[in-house]
Amino acid sequence: MRIGKIFGIDIVINLSWLFIFAFWAWVLANSDTFGRLHLSPAGRMSLGLITSLFFFASVLAHELAHSLVARSRGIPIRQITLFIFGGVSSLEGEPSTAPVEAWIAFVGPLTSIVLAGVFLALSMALGPQTPLGIASAYLAYANFVLGIFNLLPAYPLDGGRVLHALVWRWTKSRLRATQVAANVGRVLAIGLVAYGVFQMLYSGGAWGLWLIFIGWFLLQAGGAEQMQAELLSALQGLTARDIAVPPAEPVPADATADVALQTMMRTGNRALPVMLGDQLLGIITMGDFVKLTDRAPASAYVTSLMTRTADLKSAPPSASAVDVIQMLSKSGVGQIPIIDETGTLIGFVTRDSVFKRLPLHREMRRVTGTA
Repeated sequence: MRIGKIFGIDIVINLSWLFIFAFWAWVLANSDTFGRLHLSPAGRMSLGLITSLFFFASVLAHELAHSLVARSRGIPIRQITLFIFGGVSSLEGEPSTAPVEAWIAFVGPLTSIVLAGVFLALSMALGPQTPLGIASAYLAYANFVLGIFNLLPAYPLDGGRVLHALVWRWTKSRLRATQVAANVGRVLAIGLVAYGVFQMLYSGGAWGLWLIFIGWFLLQAGGAEQMQAELLSALQGLTARDIAVPPAEPVPADATADVALQTMMRTGNRALPVMLGDQLLGIITMGDFVKLTDRAPASAYVTSLMTRTADLKSAPPSASAVDVIQMLSKSGVGQIPIIDETGTLIGFVTRDSVFKRLPLHREMRRVTGTA
């Protein structure tokens, strides 16, 4: 859900953020910290909501720092998303050098620690025993913990990205740096999960469960980052033609939707070219069948459902494989048609066709002993 823009950057909140915002507001309102204040239940809840709002504003400031520094280094920013585990800046590119990556990563925790100092000073000015003073002291503590936690060398936390930049600078290999940072992050994530289980068994409470969730998230995210790095390495120097799969069995322009659906089910293809003789008219995919609405498949021609060639997100055979993968990721479609200058369909780049490169790439690295 998009809630606005700051410095031209879209701010989006995931539905999971609403849950965690309400949860922490409730936890704070019922905590010992706010419980000793002489406030009504409604007053404590209001203070909890305000404190939670300022904390997530601090998380947003943390992510804005990443985004603004990245943009100043020529990396476009798609959006900032707040979700259950905090926030993430969606960069539409990779840092060109290790120092740039290190600075982009480090500025986030630095911002949180600076905010911790600001809230601590505000707490002293308001009075440490006043409601707003206590809330400010909590925000100082929360921002300090946020900054220090993010400096842990667990990929993809900011500290893990700083470690990645250092190893990249040392080894001159981006892939090797990702492998090292991901492995270190995996060890720390497993440690968090183990400690969380210990907390659950011997102390009880929600803190142990939260540590387990964070550890699990880091394991999944670190694995995804490593796979993405390996994938980009495997695709270096390749073109769209190299990774495309041959076009599926075409359907003629006068075919009906039920014929296309039967062809898809028989061949296992989710996208079919629609042809008029030798001319490519468009592509019909599984997603196009929603356009039928209340029509029967046998009564609708594929030409009324397909995406026409002029409207297709396509790429030429000579396009960089990495660029096509990024196009596939951003477009949200299941395949990118590869069409040459004569309008001939060469094939499709799909997620499956891309991931088939990974086992071969890993085997080549194992045989050659390269990172």
